[in-house]
Amino acid sequence: MGVLLLLVGLAALAFGAFNFFKGKRILAAPFKTTGDLALNPKSPDPKGSISTEGKVLPPAEALLSPCSKTPCLYFEVKVERLWERVVTTEDGSKTEKGSDTLSTVKGGALVSLDDGTGAIAVDFSKGADFDSMKVGFKRELNGGSSSSYLQFGEFHYDVPMIGSGGDKYTVGFRATERYAPVGGSLFVLGKLDGKKIVKPGWRTMVAASKGRDGLLGSIQKKKKIGFIGGGIASLAAIPLMTFAPEAEPTDPNPVSFYCEQTLTDERARCASRLSDTEGETFTWTVTKPGQYELSAIAPNKKISLDPEILIKDAAGEVLADEYGVTGGTARAVVEVTPGVYTIVVRPGDAYMVKSGFSYELEIASSGVAAPMVRRSSSRLRCWLRSS
Repeated sequence: MGVLLLLVGLAALAFGAFNFFKGKRILAAPFKTTGDLALNPKSPDPKGSISTEGKVLPPAEALLSPCSKTPCLYFEVKVERLWERVVTTEDGSKTEKGSDTLSTVKGGALVSLDDGTGAIAVDFSKGADFDSMKVGFKRELNGGSSSSYLQFGEFHYDVPMIGSGGDKYTVGFRATERYAPVGGSLFVLGKLDGKKIVKPGWRTMVAASKGRDGLLGSIQKKKKIGFIGGGIASLAAIPLMTFAPEAEPTDPNPVSFYCEQTLTDERARCASRLSDTEGETFTWTVTKPGQYELSAIAPNKKISLDPEILIKDAAGEVLADEYGVTGGTARAVVEVTPGVYTIVVRPGDAYMVKSGFSYELEIASSGVAAPMVRRSSSRLRCWLRSS
């Protein structure tokens, strides 16, 4: 609970910091009337940053959004491919759904702002951070397209060549149109370029319908919520993490959360996961000579791991190579002297599922001398998997 509260607090603090710097940027940008900029289009800022506010004058050439043909200052149309795929995990097979963005079509108008003192041009062709964007159109077309183009409202879209996508298959397409409406007043923060305000390089242009004061007020409120809420949550998380009572173990042989890549002598049972057929490799340092039993244990799943455990010495000689059965245990017993060894756990049948197989590893010492165990001949895993 304490860790979760701390993460919430840090996220809130990040939200507060974002708004702090946004407000700082707005306050740092020189603010002039539209008439001042029209008569003298210069900024005292060395980087050309400038801000102004005024009524939006309709563009000389109307800009219409592609799908709904709505007059606007700026639009974005995102076209997505909808897909499904069947994936097999150790918990069984399931259908996953998702989408890939095929294209985002954008457009902006050249308009003017006028606060009553004179008009200054503003170019939205490269976009802006509008606080008044609306959804003008959203539609899904089911099924794969057999045509070379799609039609969403009044918008015709040429379908690009879509590869096989591996195990994905197309089930439809979706288009979402968002636009900034014409009319009202805007506060704009951008960069002066000649006699117009444009997007300032890599930063966004700010366009707020609530005006400069309204925008700063909103940012101030969000900043306080982020900093105060984040601070309280973070401070409250400290005593929860420090003084929270430890849960009493219900398992006499509890499994630790993960297996370290570097192990020494014995290791209580720990949990790990295989992500590919190459398996997972551990460095095992032995300081106490004797007999050790190493076990790779597959949990009971709908589709379980067929475990294999391989032990090599520093020279690369195989000391043991043992296989279990599907959902069973691969167990190797070796007599070793002090030194560094390699342990490899992998699927014995070279079979892998999406997201991998979970398993547990355990190293126990008997302290009893025993003959050196060499490479095992138990190679039944492929037959067992197929049967």
